[in-house]
Amino acid sequence: MAQTIYEFDPVTHITAGAIGEPGHRTFFIQAQHGMDTISLLCEKQHVQALIQAIDEMLASLEEEFGITRHSDLAVDEAIMAIKEPVDPLFSVGAMGLGYDANRDRVLLVAQEAAEEGAEHDPLEVRFFATRAQMQVLSAYAKDVVARGRPAEVVVLQAEAHGRRNGHGE
Repeated sequence: MAQTIYEFDPVTHITAGAIGEPGHRTFFIQAQHGMDTISLLCEKQHVQALIQAIDEMLASLEEEFGITRHSDLAVDEAIMAIKEPVDPLFSVGAMGLGYDANRDRVLLVAQEAAEEGAEHDPLEVRFFATRAQMQVLSAYAKDVVARGRPAEVVVLQAEAHGRRNGHGE
């Protein structure tokens, strides 16, 4: 069976964020092309990896080709927030980032997490975005990820969990 690929070329909007309270958040990547929206369910680690990949790619483009980052971009919470209701197309398994120098576009490819015994090839999306769109996505997603539970709360929750399981004093 042929693999199903969804392509937004170009995206009119792209973001990565979360819905819910720290400790109970659900993370998404969401892109729009005109009136069409695709939302992908992902893990916090996927968003962190995407941030790192975008930042590394932009730094590499600057270093190798002199393509500078935008210095005047503003991150608007209302625009960048995940739009509800969210109906994810799939859960992300793997992602990749590329750059189309001829069109000056960044390509985000996300593939569906493979389910054991699945009878279909994993779905795939391809989002083509400007460098500015990806730079804003990275800045916004960094802020969202940083809004998680404070480290001391995570440690206290881990200690309480250990005691409940009979591993504490």
